[in-house]
Amino acid sequence: MNYFLRSEKLYLRSISLEDVTQRYLNWVNHPTVTKGLVTGTYPSELSALRNYVQGCIESQSTIMFAICTTEDDLHIGNIKLDQFDHLARTAELGIMIGDADYWGKGYGSDACQLVLDYARDTLNLRKVSLTVFSNNPAAIRLYEKLGFEREGTLKNHIFADGNYHDKVWMSFFLT
Repeated sequence: MNYFLRSEKLYLRSISLEDVTQRYLNWVNHPTVTKGLVTGTYPSELSALRNYVQGCIESQSTIMFAICTTEDDLHIGNIKLDQFDHLARTAELGIMIGDADYWGKGYGSDACQLVLDYARDTLNLRKVSLTVFSNNPAAIRLYEKLGFEREGTLKNHIFADGNYHDKVWMSFFLT
């Protein structure tokens, strides 16, 4: 197990092209997994997913981790920081727990907490923001539990599930 950050139930390591598998592709093409994400509006191909991950790996402005279980080293999702503003000391957070067997079991919360601690203690950030769609109330509850606060709402901003939903902007001050 080669990890960068670790909790009792999971560890975060650098994402690699070896992670781009049919299993990962199934996540980004599954409507329940992508319900609250920008990904999933259009079907993805393995080559496009590989290009996306390669771009994240090569980017100087994205830090992307694979979320893996400590119990069996299973890759269950990804978490990233990007959109860095070094002068303002801010970044944006994005997370996807792709394996539905691990939903509602604290893996998302643990992964977010590890990345928030890393953002504060190592990257010296003062604020992390994210957007979440109103059709994903479980994610909103998770972010509120972690201490994120709503900063704004773009009304009826996205179309999903046959309806328009709000895009909610949330932020967490690390200092």
